[in-house]
Amino acid sequence: MEALQTVTPALPANAGARREVLRRGVVQAVLDRPESLVVIDAAAGTGKSTLLRQIAERPGAVLHVGADAPPEPGRKRLVLWDIPPGSEPAPLPESFIHGGGRIVIAKRRETNVPGLSRAMLYGRTARLRTPDLLLTREELTRHAGAAAADRLLRATGGWPLLLGLAEAGAVDDQVLGDFLRDELLMPLKSAELVALKAVLDGAAAISDSEDIVPFMRRDAAGTLTFTAEAMREPLVLAIDAAIKARVSNPADAREIAEAFAARGNMVEAIEAYQMAGFHELALRTFVAAHGRFFIYYYGPEAFDRVLSGFPSSFAMQSEAIVMSLAMLACKRGDVALARRLLADRFGDIANDPAHVFSPRSVFSRDFRAFRLVMLIYEDVFFSEEMLEQIFALLPEYPGDAHLLRGSFYNSVLEYYIRSRRFAEADDVATHAHFHYERAGTPLLSFYISLHQAIMRLMMGDAVTACKHAARAAQQLASVTFDSPNDKRLLDLLDACVEYEGGKAEPLARFLSMELDEFSHGEIWPSLIEFALQYGSQALSAHFSTIAARNFLDRWRIYQIRNRQFRNMLEIREAAVLQNGNRWHEAADKLAGVESRITKAWVLAQSEELTLLQDRDDIGLAMSWLRHMVFETPTRPGLAGQLAAIGNNLHVTDRQQIAIDIWLAYVEKRLRNLTKSRSVLNKTFETAARLGAIGALAEERFFLSELVENRRISEFLDASVSAKQILKKLRDTGLTARGSGKAAGLSRRETKILLMIAEGAANKFIANTLGLSEATVKFHLGNVYRKLGCKKRREAIAAARALGLVT
Repeated sequence: MEALQTVTPALPANAGARREVLRRGVVQAVLDRPESLVVIDAAAGTGKSTLLRQIAERPGAVLHVGADAPPEPGRKRLVLWDIPPGSEPAPLPESFIHGGGRIVIAKRRETNVPGLSRAMLYGRTARLRTPDLLLTREELTRHAGAAAADRLLRATGGWPLLLGLAEAGAVDDQVLGDFLRDELLMPLKSAELVALKAVLDGAAAISDSEDIVPFMRRDAAGTLTFTAEAMREPLVLAIDAAIKARVSNPADAREIAEAFAARGNMVEAIEAYQMAGFHELALRTFVAAHGRFFIYYYGPEAFDRVLSGFPSSFAMQSEAIVMSLAMLACKRGDVALARRLLADRFGDIANDPAHVFSPRSVFSRDFRAFRLVMLIYEDVFFSEEMLEQIFALLPEYPGDAHLLRGSFYNSVLEYYIRSRRFAEADDVATHAHFHYERAGTPLLSFYISLHQAIMRLMMGDAVTACKHAARAAQQLASVTFDSPNDKRLLDLLDACVEYEGGKAEPLARFLSMELDEFSHGEIWPSLIEFALQYGSQALSAHFSTIAARNFLDRWRIYQIRNRQFRNMLEIREAAVLQNGNRWHEAADKLAGVESRITKAWVLAQSEELTLLQDRDDIGLAMSWLRHMVFETPTRPGLAGQLAAIGNNLHVTDRQQIAIDIWLAYVEKRLRNLTKSRSVLNKTFETAARLGAIGALAEERFFLSELVENRRISEFLDASVSAKQILKKLRDTGLTARGSGKAAGLSRRETKILLMIAEGAANKFIANTLGLSEATVKFHLGNVYRKLGCKKRREAIAAARALGLVT
């Protein structure tokens, strides 16, 4: 064998100390090729030089190392030309091009040998690529034994370079990463680098990926897999480092960004432009990637990162960026910041819906569409005139503008739910689903399904709510990025559906573990109402009045302090107090709500109760009626008032269940047991059909007395569905409450005991119950005697001991 020049590549330090693997099979395969020219065109570290040295040990072989052309030794000699990496080789001698001698050339795939392409065109060449040089199990078995062969193959994927590292059992990640970057990745074009990164992220493989990376192999189906999974992370880091280094060069940065954009990697494309200072190109790419809707395709973290990459001065000149920043602020619960951003860019009139949606509006179509969405977060109640102006926007959106049209219907959906116009809400939800599905945004479709489920729970229809919840879960599972707050929304929805079925544990668990994160995230008015209803009810029923009130107080801190939200909170807190037998405090709370719906107004009305439309007006009126059912169930006209509000078209099925329970309670107190049990049986059958017991559980104070009556309970037991509901209520303990019967107290004595426990004076009790003060004192005397008390304070302590108050 002729003298050999040694060339050592830049390998990790401990890789060269290994015992050389004999490549007998590959050596023989090269020698057996009938072609006169064999090209070994493989990646770094695949053992090209080692292979040539082993071939050179055969008789008649001549090894030539270097960039200069090898001599022409004649037909009977085999020339082995080992071309060092990074060199510019001389042209291939003409005799080898025309088959005048046998030659094996070993080079890296990026090295160009002048004349080689001509020889290959003549068809007298064979080519070995990276996969052909990977170590086989048989070679490793001969090298290290059968016991070690599989382990070494898993560790190296057959890449000869890794063998020494695997045998030594120690890998310097930094050195290995540098080698991957400098030897494997540096020669690649920027577009190839981007394509390889996409392959690692799960995209379709580029045609010669296995030639670029030695530990990737294509199976029979054409799928590219890692043969050394442990190398994935070092390669990812090396690619990221290589791309970051190139982005500092404007020409490379543009090529990288365009390559990312061509593959649909818009986040990386925008960031590449931003890092190179090409902010106009970055903005153009951002707008092409759906602008403010970018968040629904790539996720909140990417949305935030991309927006942060624009300089403030540049960002404030762009309508698209300002709207996106305002959207991000809304999603973080900071509506004030969103309004300030709009005012700084467009002026104060940008926050005046009357100007924005006026037929003479100066704002663009996209801005008005965004401003409509923002009204959800501001909890603006549309007047009929504004609603008409808003619907006038719809013809401006082309039929295929699916994001804009879906967004329009989504915004109107929130208004219809709040207004209890559920038929219209169902219709716009269907339209929103259609457009969001065409736009390919499963997260936005998830929001619509979530709204539909919430709407059904508000209506008292847990069966249909469960179907929408299942659809929402499927849509969220299709989202390609992590969205933890949306997962919490789904968890809350599922927990509330289970609560309606009689299982309180999931909701209690959510409230104890997830509430803080949930209440800090993106939230809409209908969702707030939903959370307040179920959260306060569950805590009140299964924990304590204090826990439920603390829950409501936390929402006062976290959420917007507008009038509608305050009223919603006050009404819910009054219900919590009523359920805790603190009726006097509940009345004070209701009296403090800023509304025309006062106790005196409700007492004087009948037909007007049928005509109420506003959500809060109906809620407040019902709270006062509930209070009256407790205080004076036999008052003339009360049953008629309950029937009147029950005929209100804006009352939900859930609210109707509550009204019917009160009516059954009133009829029982009027000694009309036939009517009472008939109403109650119908209510239970409705609850069974809707799969919901939440509304029944909320009325446990009145239900307890009703179902304790033998004639009523026997009547209910005759109905299969009513019996099932009653069993669920009893199993969950939702019909149990403290009773004065244990101490021998009459109903009136129990009620008076409750009222003095709340701090009510004798005069107030007399006026409330329609008694004289002397009669109140008489009943109080009976209470003291039966409880063994002498003072008011002792009677209050006894009320707590009996569980009548908390």
